[in-house]
Amino acid sequence: MDIKHKRITSKAGEILTRFNVMDKSWFTYDDVIKMFPQTEIKTIRQQILRMVNEGLLLRVKEGIFYIIPYEQDSLSYMPDWHLLAEPLAGKHYYIGYYSALQIHNLITQPSLKEQIVVNSQIKPSIIEIRGVKFQFIYHNSKHFFGYKKTWIDSFNKVLCSDLEKTIIDCLHKPDYAGGIVEIAKAIYIAKDKLKYDQLLNYIVKFGSQSVPKRLGYILELLGINAPCIEELNKILTDSIAILDTTTPKEGAINTRWRIQQNVDLETIKSVIYT
Repeated sequence: MDIKHKRITSKAGEILTRFNVMDKSWFTYDDVIKMFPQTEIKTIRQQILRMVNEGLLLRVKEGIFYIIPYEQDSLSYMPDWHLLAEPLAGKHYYIGYYSALQIHNLITQPSLKEQIVVNSQIKPSIIEIRGVKFQFIYHNSKHFFGYKKTWIDSFNKVLCSDLEKTIIDCLHKPDYAGGIVEIAKAIYIAKDKLKYDQLLNYIVKFGSQSVPKRLGYILELLGINAPCIEELNKILTDSIAILDTTTPKEGAINTRWRIQQNVDLETIKSVIYT
């Protein structure tokens, strides 16, 4: 629907105005039904469908709609991906992994995928909206913590893992974060911002065997003199963890950190100079 062909009826205008007053950029069928209790549900559904066809709304999921600004071309309009996390996942979510690295300005190559951590299973686990994939990653209650409202621009905040939890999540599942080299680069960039006492507390709470091994190994390899290094070494288990879950399980064993070095060390150390 081209911009010049958009048509706003009085009822559509009333719906849009009410949500604008509420400062809401998206809504559900149920929201509109509650807003107009005297109107038949069938009539409301027909009205919303007309608004979609008129290019006033973007259907992001069954029963969930995002308001398209009037001046935007409805055929190409796509809101900031981070702003779709809440309507897609509900109240219990946070943006994590590679998407969180982007919000914290720790990567240079954005991905056409938004990663949303949830505390209950969502199926399908990946959906696509206008060429952008949204991945729902389940965390149990023990791992679902360490997030807060975070600015993504001058006007909007979203729930995102804080800096320390972002690093821990990525180290737990490197394949969700572009691999260990990308994570090492993020750690090096953030080395002066990280709260190492909180990082250590989070690691203990998280309870993963591989995270302290990967973190300690990377900190020492990159020459980051973090105050938590020896404490990390004290909580290691005897099992061997592979450094990167995206590459084959092969390579020398680092006995201090109980890590199998399955990534070229010079490649990791090169993040210091890039």
